[in-house]
Amino acid sequence: MTSQPTSIKTKIHDFVDGNLAENEVDELWAQLIGRPDDLDYLQTLATLKKMGNEGKFDHLYDTEPNVIPLSAARSKEEAVPTFYEKFKPYLVAASVLIIGFAILFNLLVSVQQPQTTGAISMIEYEIERGVDNQTILDNYLQEAVSLATNGSLEAAFSQLDQASTLNLTPNQVIDLQMVRGAIQYNSQNYSDALQTFENINLIEEIDRLSLEKSTWYLANTQLQLGMIDEARNSMQEVIELDGSFSRVAKQKLQNLSNPNS
Repeated sequence: MTSQPTSIKTKIHDFVDGNLAENEVDELWAQLIGRPDDLDYLQTLATLKKMGNEGKFDHLYDTEPNVIPLSAARSKEEAVPTFYEKFKPYLVAASVLIIGFAILFNLLVSVQQPQTTGAISMIEYEIERGVDNQTILDNYLQEAVSLATNGSLEAAFSQLDQASTLNLTPNQVIDLQMVRGAIQYNSQNYSDALQTFENINLIEEIDRLSLEKSTWYLANTQLQLGMIDEARNSMQEVIELDGSFSRVAKQKLQNLSNPNS
């Protein structure tokens, strides 16, 4: 009876490393459905690995620790901390908000099959505020993301259009457009995503971190559209901004310059 937790955690590590057969993956997901703590363990392990791959630990304290993944929320009555809660300071500091099973699945795919020369397969949806400080805009954004992950793109964009009518600050406008661009990118609507990220970079009040993030997403969108020279220029800008995407941008730029290396 006591060996089961160790067994499932071993499977989780093997899964994140891409070492499980298809039938073993199906068996693992069946087990995880009724084991929320082990699901937290899987999400945490996958997120930490992806953050390491992207160089986010290189600038661990560059941003304010203010994001808590929704799937990790627990009732106040629970006294025993989960595995996720022990690692929360690391995840929060990286400003990563992962919404829903669909996003977790895509995250795991990108962890198991890291992109080296091509564009990233998806953009994570991020809302950089704490759960205790939710705004009306946050509610719109979360609903839009939820709709998008379920394939209801028209409804998702309708939510964003409604949110754009609010009295938004420049930072909130950037947040809204980041989510719009992410949904466009993840639905392979790269032409619209290109325009969205270009428009974000033109916002005069944009802060350095948002500029770096938007430029990184712009570079990957340009890669998806075959705009290689433009993508190289954008990645060079990311490197010069020297933020959390700098290391992965250097690697990507090197791979673009030496495709046979």
